[in-house]
Amino acid sequence: MKLSFHGAARGVTGSCYLVESAGKRILIDCGLYQGGRELSEENAEPFGFDAAAIDFVLLTHAHLDHCGRLPLLAKRGFQGEIITTAASRELAKVVMLDSAHLQEEDARWQARKLMRKNKEGAMPQPLYTQLDALNCLDYFGRIAHYNQPMVIAQGITATFLDAGHILGSASIYLQIEDEGKKHSIVFSGD
Repeated sequence: MKLSFHGAARGVTGSCYLVESAGKRILIDCGLYQGGRELSEENAEPFGFDAAAIDFVLLTHAHLDHCGRLPLLAKRGFQGEIITTAASRELAKVVMLDSAHLQEEDARWQARKLMRKNKEGAMPQPLYTQLDALNCLDYFGRIAHYNQPMVIAQGITATFLDAGHILGSASIYLQIEDEGKKHSIVFSGD
């Protein structure tokens, strides 16, 4: 089993963890970095992994710093399955669409600002659009139910546990069996 950190390491936003085991690549969350302009620029950087190679995303909850880069993940080639609770699925839709709208507005504002200053160059682009956010919704698949183990793939079971953080939030208990070894890991969400 290999675990790598692609967000929220040495920081508190941008939750994104990659578990590679049993021949599968599983992301726990794919959140947006929040804060100053430098963090906004970091959101646009490469993930540190190939989005198209991700098989599953397990979403702990629908706060922007946990689900906010899912549309970007899909835009960059993800075609796997996103699994979360029913409430997190509904809230994530609202959060991602709102984020896309704000990013489109910010890009337009930045473009107007550049035009007023007669600056040339590439026009600012949003990280993702509302259409990207809508397209991302196609990848939401199975619904997780609290305290009910779900076989994600052969040798990988996830149990979503009520985290009590926001509606639908969960800590995710992963049980993995790979090459005769058993591993357990819990992702608290928040």
